[in-house]
Amino acid sequence: MLMDLFDDSPEPVEIGRVLRASTAGFAIGSRVQQLSLPSFGSLVQARPVQSGEAIYGLIYEMNINDDPLVRRLVLAENPRAAVIEDQRNNRLLPIEMSVLTIGYELNGTLVHGLPPRPPLNLDPVLLCTDGEEVRRFTTRPGYLRLILRAVNQVPVDQLLVAHIRDTYLRRGADAAWALATVRELIELLRNNYDLLIPILEAISEALPDLPAVTPA
Repeated sequence: MLMDLFDDSPEPVEIGRVLRASTAGFAIGSRVQQLSLPSFGSLVQARPVQSGEAIYGLIYEMNINDDPLVRRLVLAENPRAAVIEDQRNNRLLPIEMSVLTIGYELNGTLVHGLPPRPPLNLDPVLLCTDGEEVRRFTTRPGYLRLILRAVNQVPVDQLLVAHIRDTYLRRGADAAWALATVRELIELLRNNYDLLIPILEAISEALPDLPAVTPA
């Protein structure tokens, strides 16, 4: 079952620090050792230095850049395993993850919208693993509009499917939430069947136990 493969921890997990940012999104720099938990579609939060503030977003791209040593190792016939392991664990180039901003919290108030200011370089970024925190952020569907507005920036269809699957599990296999989210997407995309139909088909494949919902 999906739940058996899902590691849900109430403790916040730092997955890297902000490399660069704008109000619309930010990039995370991570070490190889921090790459085991975050994934495409994961909900994360940047924690600026100011207390009581958090900026939420979804990971929509992960990049592992090369460097001169990697290029040489690729051309070697049989590079030693120890050399490869050392390069992966001690490389100076960070693994980059791009994040689409979908909300923020300021002084205890949660808002589905763009933050008044972006996070700063080197602010820590945490993976949202606490089911209660995920439920709190995703209870209202207003953030879905921000995802859909980024259709020219991110792979919206696949991002939505990955987010719905991840959130469904973190909310404890919450079928009612998933169905309500699908219905909201149908309403928002009622004039864009080219985007809606692939999303519904992909959700059906990702969550086969979920009752089917079709547009009217």
